[in-house]
Amino acid sequence: MITIGPAEPSTKSSRYHYVIPDFEAHPDSFNRTWVLLDWAGSGKRVLELGCSTGYMSQYMTEKRNCCVTGVEVDEYAAQQAAKFCQKVLVRDLNRSDWMADLDKNSFDVVLMGDVLEHLVDPQKLLHQVRDLLDANASIIVCLPNVVHWLTRLKLLFGRFDYEAHGTLDHTHLRFFTVKTARQLIEGSGYRITKFHPAFGGKMSGHAQPIWQRLATWFPGLFAFQLLYQAKAE
Repeated sequence: MITIGPAEPSTKSSRYHYVIPDFEAHPDSFNRTWVLLDWAGSGKRVLELGCSTGYMSQYMTEKRNCCVTGVEVDEYAAQQAAKFCQKVLVRDLNRSDWMADLDKNSFDVVLMGDVLEHLVDPQKLLHQVRDLLDANASIIVCLPNVVHWLTRLKLLFGRFDYEAHGTLDHTHLRFFTVKTARQLIEGSGYRITKFHPAFGGKMSGHAQPIWQRLATWFPGLFAFQLLYQAKAE
């Protein structure tokens, strides 16, 4: 079911879609999406903010027996996600009324994969989400690391060019480092329970154990994305 709110869709088609491998048969701890899904767990009531076309919602529903509610600003993408979600709300997360029709204490997991960096006030949203969490529920957050070595190299040569995708995505309103990402989450009243520095970018398709080790040792330099699981204090 799709519930359309007051927000206008951002585009007529989603910019994001990803075919998820069968992680049940072939787990991949180097894959950022595998980590997010692993943390989400099985048999959970999940709220996926920025669910796009529902590719993660589909996996959680069909492979993990989760009941997923999606929130997506793009109406076309929401129509695709509705095939897999129990309910999809077409809402702009920058609006204060985006939680209308969502019951308090009704979710075990709130998944925010590559969402907060697109918002005007991500801390406000994290405060709002607290009301939706049931006892012992968790949030899962994925943020880009703006000081990844590739971005540093570009800055060294005087380049700060927005791009269609990636760390300098032209739709990003906020930029984060390991320190400021942690400050955002903890400053919003959460206790971080897990942290995973996910490597990525050019050349990361080879020697993956080495890249992961570097990202773990030096996340500020080698982590392409910063993954956090946290619980409300």
